Amino acid sequence: RWLPTATRSMGSDLVPVLVPAVLSATVYFLIFEILRGYFTQFFAPRYKDSDKGSYPNPGIFHWLPGTLSISEDEVLKKSGMDAAVYLRFVRMCVTATFILTILSLLLLVPVFGTGENELTGIESISLSNVNQKSDRLWAPAILMWIFTGIVCWLVHVNYLQVQQMRFKAMRTGGKIAHYTVMITQIPDHFDTEAKIRDFMEPQYPDSISHVEPVHDLSVLDTKIKELQSGEVALMKVKTKSETRSLEDGPLMTRNKCGGCCGDEVEAVKYYTEKVENLKKEIGELKEGKFCNAAFVTFKSLAVAVKASSTNIHPHETWVVTNATNPKDVLWENLCYAPDARERDARQLSMNSTIAALVVFWAVPMAFGGALANLQQLGEDYEFLSGIESLPRRLVLIIQSFGPTVWRVVLMILLQPILRGLIYRTGVTEGNKLERMFMSTYYVFLLVNIYFITLVSSSIFQTIEDIISKPLSIFELLGGAVPRVAVEMIQYILLQGFSVGTQTIVRLPGLVMTIFFSKMASVEYERQKAMQPPNFEYGANLSFGMLVLTICMCYMAVAPLILPFGVVYFSMDFLVQKYNLLHVHTPDFQTYGAFWPRLARSALNGLVLAQVALMGILGLKFGYWQQLVLWPLPIGTYLFSSHLDATLGDMIMETRLPLANAVDFDKARSAAKVKNFLDECHDRKIWVQPCASIDVQDSLKPVPPPPHLEGADIEEKSGFDTKANARTPLLVADAKDPKAYNKGSEI
Repeated sequence: RWLPTATRSMGSDLVPVLVPAVLSATVYFLIFEILRGYFTQFFAPRYKDSDKGSYPNPGIFHWLPGTLSISEDEVLKKSGMDAAVYLRFVRMCVTATFILTILSLLLLVPVFGTGENELTGIESISLSNVNQKSDRLWAPAILMWIFTGIVCWLVHVNYLQVQQMRFKAMRTGGKIAHYTVMITQIPDHFDTEAKIRDFMEPQYPDSISHVEPVHDLSVLDTKIKELQSGEVALMKVKTKSETRSLEDGPLMTRNKCGGCCGDEVEAVKYYTEKVENLKKEIGELKEGKFCNAAFVTFKSLAVAVKASSTNIHPHETWVVTNATNPKDVLWENLCYAPDARERDARQLSMNSTIAALVVFWAVPMAFGGALANLQQLGEDYEFLSGIESLPRRLVLIIQSFGPTVWRVVLMILLQPILRGLIYRTGVTEGNKLERMFMSTYYVFLLVNIYFITLVSSSIFQTIEDIISKPLSIFELLGGAVPRVAVEMIQYILLQGFSVGTQTIVRLPGLVMTIFFSKMASVEYERQKAMQPPNFEYGANLSFGMLVLTICMCYMAVAPLILPFGVVYFSMDFLVQKYNLLHVHTPDFQTYGAFWPRLARSALNGLVLAQVALMGILGLKFGYWQQLVLWPLPIGTYLFSSHLDATLGDMIMETRLPLANAVDFDKARSAAKVKNFLDECHDRKIWVQPCASIDVQDSLKPVPPPPHLEGADIEEKSGFDTKANARTPLLVADAKDPKAYNKGSEI
């Protein structure tokens, strides 16, 4: 009897969000299916011959099985380990929420559904329906032990698989970043290639291939952008002039403010002269100021690994790190990299600003909780009595849909603010910025989406009753906290269906692509409009960690949230796997360095779920159940620390192990490596992108960095990945397994 009633009542709570969310996702998928064959370079720019109209898996919705059938090894080979680790995390979340859904539906939902309080809606299948001091409180307490074991097992298994994936990824390669180190805080008097080379040569005799000092090219960058803009304008006016008749005379424009004001001049002549003058100015520009940084490329991988792991000189300030992908370098920060004292001051300033922002952002987020109880507030407070005059249907829509939309919009608006704060700390690599953003944004999401919603909604729902019956506060809050699960489900629905699926269409970019495909007369503009943005690992993983945390916090309290978690992660896996394979080109390769943070966040979320259940059981005076749960958060924390200590530190390291570097050097032809390094130097790989632009044809795209062919190596018997969980960078002998202990040195 209770199940149909609960389902109908829950449906009425979710329909205002479920219908538009599912409708928007359906529209996005239909748009993608209809247009992906027409705009192949937009929807599959990485696919072979997409510029000629080819696209993956032709046929109605054939891309669904086609995408899902691609193996993890293929993802690893085509998109890198970071993409493979992202998909593995999402797949782990799908598995976890699916298993927990089955167990909770079979074991927990019947216990709650036949509870003593005889509530309706989702509350009837939650801990709210169980009376205080009831023996039924043992059910969530016992199942939390089972749930904890399942989550910890999944995290551990995937940790080991990520480790093996890392070993596999490090046996492939051939990128210029592997041979290069980045040096910062170089003293001013080492401002030339020769001086840097002379200083380093005694330590690395006959091992340095090229040295590229970093100079401030901001003026050149500005001029290049002006040149590109001028050439686009010149091509446009030439196209327009060709279509004009002789009677109309030459095409005219104005010579100030981009043609908006000034004197009238002949357009073709004006822009031709402007372009030629800019080319002349660029040719006369002097080299910019030395930025106390340089990229040093070595002739062998082994020497590069050693150089990135040791100090160049004990009495010098030089800071040496392994180089990232050239596209991943944040050149503006590198050119003005702060010293250690200034960097610490910026970090402190950022932390203080973020702490203040957490408090500030909580105010508008709490307003969302008030929207969920709009009708009740109108009845309880005289100054809000005007709400009662609004149409009831409108009030219900605002109560159901308004809070979720409000929270989603606020958290999206927060992203550029946080990225700007982190950027200001002086971080020089995009992958480090993404990892810092992921950790910071997840904390914001957890505080504002979970805690603020939980507190504000619970308080707004029970404030009147608490005031009138202060002694009933525990009973009221014990029932109100599970009730907030409806708002969490609404958030998951909107985030997964409306926001997450939008990324497969990239609506703003699609509109620009359609516009330029019809209106633009310059191919450069069309190509630029079709370029996909960088894949936002930080934001996507933060949302994934938040949804996993919410699902775990409610898995023993309001278990009907779990099926929606399965749907969210399944949609995310499908959409982002397609994007990572066919749309986004990887800008960096960290070998899954963000995985330990993901695993730690998952286990921290599990601890939060255990503590939350203990708190709710306490509100229902389930003290014996609380006592049974006490070992769980302690054990989960110790398990998380154990994983960090045994596996996390190694995975966080982005450099090649020396054993792999030695094997690479033996397997590669010295002549082929030399030609590869010389080609990279000639193409100015380690100079700001503006310096790689051909001034005589500034609209010509810069080709990607060359890749050393035949760079893969087979797994060696001396490199026992199973026997050596830790693999430090520096080892005494690649053939000696004992040399893989932490702290080994050359």
